[in-house]
Amino acid sequence: MSWFSRLLFGAPGTAHNVLSPLPILPYAPSPELAALVYKDIYGGSVDDAVTREVAMTVSPVKKARAVIVGRLADLPLELGTMTGTEGEFVPDATQPEWLSDTGTVQTVWHRTAWTLDDLLFTGWSLWAIERDGDTITKAARIPRAHWTFSDESPTGVSANGAPVTDPGSVLLFCGPDEGLLITARDTIRGWRYMEKAWVGRARNPIPIIVLHEAEDNGISKDEAQGYVTAWAGARTSENGAVGFLPAKLNLEVHGDVEADLFDKGRNASRIDIANQVNLPVSYLDGSTATSSLTYVTQEGSRNQVVDDLEYWLAPFEHALSTLTPGKKVRVNRSNLTAVPNDTFGASTRTDAPTTQEVQA
Repeated sequence: MSWFSRLLFGAPGTAHNVLSPLPILPYAPSPELAALVYKDIYGGSVDDAVTREVAMTVSPVKKARAVIVGRLADLPLELGTMTGTEGEFVPDATQPEWLSDTGTVQTVWHRTAWTLDDLLFTGWSLWAIERDGDTITKAARIPRAHWTFSDESPTGVSANGAPVTDPGSVLLFCGPDEGLLITARDTIRGWRYMEKAWVGRARNPIPIIVLHEAEDNGISKDEAQGYVTAWAGARTSENGAVGFLPAKLNLEVHGDVEADLFDKGRNASRIDIANQVNLPVSYLDGSTATSSLTYVTQEGSRNQVVDDLEYWLAPFEHALSTLTPGKKVRVNRSNLTAVPNDTFGASTRTDAPTTQEVQA
């Protein structure tokens, strides 16, 4: 088995899947990790742990990922040079095959999509590179759970439990920030607490009920617990609005139902997540009910989103450009503004249809 295959799939006999995202945990290289207290990352209990899987249960996070990955993963990559005084990018007439074919079962779309996913959540991503001399023949993303930083490795990383010794066999991507699992962990936890509270409030719409003994009838502790259990169960049943109360008990209700409480909290969280991922709040689909919100969503500008997505594209391009000295790898952004999009992307085929031919 080649070193490239070991990086992607592990040693013979392992069942790793190159397309599988697998669970990932918050991580930052030393010394940043040493400065983070374990409890601050994982919380005081298992329920407080902020992993990618937890973050993806937060609706605005999932939508933010969909916008970033959906808009960028299908854009073609091009190799070329920067010319002129203004630094105009001119793509080469013939493009290397690894830009449009990973050389593995991993598609180019998934390679870019999961690389951006890694950067979004953890701030780092790693590719396995195979070369024939100076020519790159294969390039595929290594699942985030299959590699880690290592002080013992000469390249600083280990993949599938083995130190990576050849710097030319991997490409490390560094994102624009530490990743949502670090920078937005409190927001993600807050959303989950709010979701649990919302579900609990939906099951028990009256905030607090107290069963109060009408007079000193000597109700035992076990008998009182029986009444409490019966009422708690009845409130969550289909006929929970109707109940029976013996004469020796009084029912006291404390607190009022604030219908817009969770709307306000959810939309405030959308603002926080939008700021974290550098996207307009309107792209995370907040409600437009102005009577109960702290903001009003507006139709996002297409050009504004293109500019905002540069936050994620720039570090991705700069990392790719290190693979070919003297050259630049750029993402062809034409499909971000072209309507309809060119379904063919970049191609070296001389008979490939042009955008105009496709539209015709």
